[in-house]
Amino acid sequence: MKKYEPKYEIKELYTDTYAVIDGGMGQGKVHMYLLVGTQKALLVDSGYGLLDLPLVARTVTDKPVICVCTHGHLDHAPGACQFEEAYLHSKDFDVYSRHTDPELITSVGTNGLLMKPPKMMLKNQSYVDLVNQMAGKKYTALKALDDIESFDLGGRIVTWMHVPGHTQGSVAVVDESNKTIFDGDAAAPGAWLFLAESSTLPEYIAVLKKYSAFIEERGIERRYVGHTGKALGNKYLRQLIRCAEICEAKPNKGIKIKTMLGSARIVFAGGSLLFCGR
Repeated sequence: MKKYEPKYEIKELYTDTYAVIDGGMGQGKVHMYLLVGTQKALLVDSGYGLLDLPLVARTVTDKPVICVCTHGHLDHAPGACQFEEAYLHSKDFDVYSRHTDPELITSVGTNGLLMKPPKMMLKNQSYVDLVNQMAGKKYTALKALDDIESFDLGGRIVTWMHVPGHTQGSVAVVDESNKTIFDGDAAAPGAWLFLAESSTLPEYIAVLKKYSAFIEERGIERRYVGHTGKALGNKYLRQLIRCAEICEAKPNKGIKIKTMLGSARIVFAGGSLLFCGR
């Protein structure tokens, strides 16, 4: 019988920069990113919170670690409170509170996010134990990112940009000197825009256009998202914008589904995919 347990792997992306891949709780992997300077390190996102993240970070660096979450969802923020210095945009404080609530975690474990887990999985005691472990943890409040302009890691300045849409507190973390950006689920292929905390299509389109212009102006060459380790160029962002525009123009286009987090319309268009509200 398959054994479910906290697992991770680390891959070097470029100099002093690593993808830390959280194997999850049976709901899919999530990518975190560890950026190391001469004085400090910064971890972008913190997965499901089942991993001992300070211990994981020490396999790469002995420097103090700052954690910045791109948004407050249960697969990106629960591990952040393991660090003394951990940040989240204040507009996602309520999202973080809901997504670290034992009842919601247990519900996700039982019902899944997009589809209900197989019966054999739900009967697997190691999976049940993992869900209970996550639901039983104490998740403390995170610090507000809002008024912090940048982080000096020592020879490496990291900034951020507000990219609301997927959630109202979604942000992108910018590794200025390496022309790289990390944006979690804010503009990922297959972005979710059907949640209670999501923006409307017109709002999202406006934000994505501003974000795309920022990437062009800053000469950003690589963009890393939350659920794939592949570096994406601005081409993929333009495709997502086009998809969102088609979603807005054709409100009956797509496949309608129901999830435990709300109803969605899945639209394939413009070379991209979007889960938008009905």
